[in-house]
Amino acid sequence: MTVNDIGKIVLSVGVTQILADLLSRKYIFQSDSYKKTVATFQRAQDKRDKTAAALSAKRLLYQEQQQKNPGGKKSSQQISAKSLEKDEKRLKFESTDVTAAAAEVARRHTSANFYTAVVFFILYRILANDYSGKIVALLPFEPFHLLQKMMTFRGLAGAAGFESSTEFHFLWVKTLGGADGDSITQPVAPLSPDINHASQACAFAFIYFLCNMSVKVVINMILGVKPPPGADDGVGTLMNSPQSKKMMESFGVDPDEVTGLHKKLS
Repeated sequence: MTVNDIGKIVLSVGVTQILADLLSRKYIFQSDSYKKTVATFQRAQDKRDKTAAALSAKRLLYQEQQQKNPGGKKSSQQISAKSLEKDEKRLKFESTDVTAAAAEVARRHTSANFYTAVVFFILYRILANDYSGKIVALLPFEPFHLLQKMMTFRGLAGAAGFESSTEFHFLWVKTLGGADGDSITQPVAPLSPDINHASQACAFAFIYFLCNMSVKVVINMILGVKPPPGADDGVGTLMNSPQSKKMMESFGVDPDEVTGLHKKLS
């Protein structure tokens, strides 16, 4: 295991995420179009909230009115059922405007995430080529078979059957400090009591995955721009937009079922 290799992977992921967040902030989230989109969403949200509060108060007055005047005698100050129905329709229209504006904000963040994903895919391909066939770490445990196949042995020679692979055993001996001329059948002293088997070898992919789950997330939490409340549900915000619902209905999919499934999964 070389600290330099792990350090290079961590540094590559960290620097890439910093650049991605800073560029996204400058060219997307500080643009006039994004600011106008957020302002439109916030105005629609404030308008909807005011209408909802007024309608709630109006309903309470209507219920009190019905209790005090069960006979239904009309007066100039009484609230009619038609007036409530009109306000409910108004609230429905304003809620639709809010979901549409929220979806537009979410699209801007989705585009930034897409560009970042493309950059990290390119970074993965570059690093995978540089560390192909190289053991970059030695794990203090033996991973289960599926983890070995998907990550810890990914890109290593003889990963499919390391116990019978001459090439992989040579990599293992070399990593533990054996000379190039040593026989691969010659026993090699373990680096520590916790490292004594070739299955503990770790390829680049597992270290890269850990960096994405830690370094990348922490940097994004510090430098990334979060969408405003109400537009921060990601894919759920996009699915709630009127355009998305119409599209799902055109394909014969019930939007309410999709929304309910998304809530259960999240």
